[in-house]
Amino acid sequence: MTGTSSLETPAQPKTATEHKEAKPAPRTIVFFDFARGISAQAVVLGHALNIFLPGIFMVPGQRVFYIQSFAVVIFFVLSGYLITSAVLKKRSHAGFTFGTYLLDRVARVVYPLLPAVALIVAFDFLVFQGSRRLPFITIDLSPQAIAGSFTMLFNHPVLQEVAVRTSTTWIDVGPVGTGAPLWSVTAEWWIYVAFGILALTVLSGKRMGILRVALLLFAIAVPVGYMAHGSYESLAWIIGMLYAIAAPTLRRMRVSAHLWLFGLASAVFAAGLHYTGQNLHAAVTVAASAVAFCHLFLALEGRAAGAADSSARGRLRASASKWFDSGSIFLSSFSYSLYLVHFSVITYIWFYLHSVLSAWQLILLSLVICNLLAYAYYLLVERHFHKVGKWLKRHLLPPKKEEAAAR
Repeated sequence: MTGTSSLETPAQPKTATEHKEAKPAPRTIVFFDFARGISAQAVVLGHALNIFLPGIFMVPGQRVFYIQSFAVVIFFVLSGYLITSAVLKKRSHAGFTFGTYLLDRVARVVYPLLPAVALIVAFDFLVFQGSRRLPFITIDLSPQAIAGSFTMLFNHPVLQEVAVRTSTTWIDVGPVGTGAPLWSVTAEWWIYVAFGILALTVLSGKRMGILRVALLLFAIAVPVGYMAHGSYESLAWIIGMLYAIAAPTLRRMRVSAHLWLFGLASAVFAAGLHYTGQNLHAAVTVAASAVAFCHLFLALEGRAAGAADSSARGRLRASASKWFDSGSIFLSSFSYSLYLVHFSVITYIWFYLHSVLSAWQLILLSLVICNLLAYAYYLLVERHFHKVGKWLKRHLLPPKKEEAAAR
C-alpha cells in the first residue's frame, strides 16, 4: 500500500528526560516497516485463501476474520501517522508548500500506480479476452473503467451521485479488471489531497481560491462516502493523524500506561468483532485496532529508548535485532508493489491452474510468484520515485519554490 514516508530522526536520547521530547529513534521506526511488510503479505495470503478456499472463506452468512481487511486498516493508520509526522516536520521549511507536498505524493503513490494499471489492463485483455465474470470477481475492461482507474475517479461518491441524478451511469465505475484492491489506493490518494489542503493552506491562515475549495470538497467526499456506506478505514487514517499530532505529549506517558491502553483497545476490538459479526470495516473495530496499534508503537518506542544491555545475552539480542530489522526493511521496501500486483497474479494463477493443483499448492505458489514479481516491479519502477519527485518539482514548480525546496 501507500503510506510510505521516511521519518528523519536524531540519535537515540541518552536520558529519560531527553527521550520525552525526542522523536522516534531510527531503531523504533522498524516497527512501521515490519507492520507494513507483514500486512502486505497478509493481504496476499488473505486473498489467496478467499479465492482458492471459497468453501471456507467465502460462505454467505459465515463469520470469517479476513486478515486482508485487518491489514488494510493497519495500512491506513500507518499512513495517517507517517504522513502527518513528515508534514509537521517539513511545514516550517522554506519552499514546502501544498505544491511540493502534492508532487511528493504523486511521485510516491501515482507514479508506481499508473504502470501497474497499464500492466493489469494489458494482461487482463490477454488472459480474459475482454470483460467477463469469474466466481469471485467481475472483470470490467470497459473504456470507462480503464479511464476511471487511470484518473483515480472510480467509486467516487460525487460521480456516483451525478450518475444517479442525470442517468449517466457510465461515469459510475469500479476498479478496472483485476485491480479490485486499488480502491484503497484511490481512497488514500484523496485523503492525501484533502489533508494537504487543510494542513498547508487552511491551518496556515492562507486564503483559498474557488478551485482549491472545490478540490477540497471533491477530495473529502471520498472518505465521507465510504464511511456513509459502512466502510470506516478512513477513520484509521484520521486516528493515525491525531496520534502523530499528539505524539510529543504521549511520549511523556509511562510505557506501562501505553501497554494498558493497548490492552484496553484490543479488548474493545475483540468485543467489536463479536458484536459486528467479524466486520472489520465497522467504526468500532477500525477505531479500536488503530488506537491499539498506535499505543503498541509508543510502548515499544519507550522500551527501546531505555534499553541498554552490554552483556553477552544483550549482544546476542542485538545481533538478532539486526537480522529482524533487515528483514523488516526488505519486506517493507516492495510492499506497495506487492499490493498493486498481487490480486491480478493470483487471479491468473486461478484461471490457468485451479483445476490442476490443490488449493494449498496454489496458495503457496501465489505467495512465491507474487513476491517475486512484486520485487521485480519494485526494482524496475517503484524504487525510482525519489528521482521522479525531483523531476516533477524541477519542471512543475516555479523556479524560486524549486530552489527553496532543494535547500
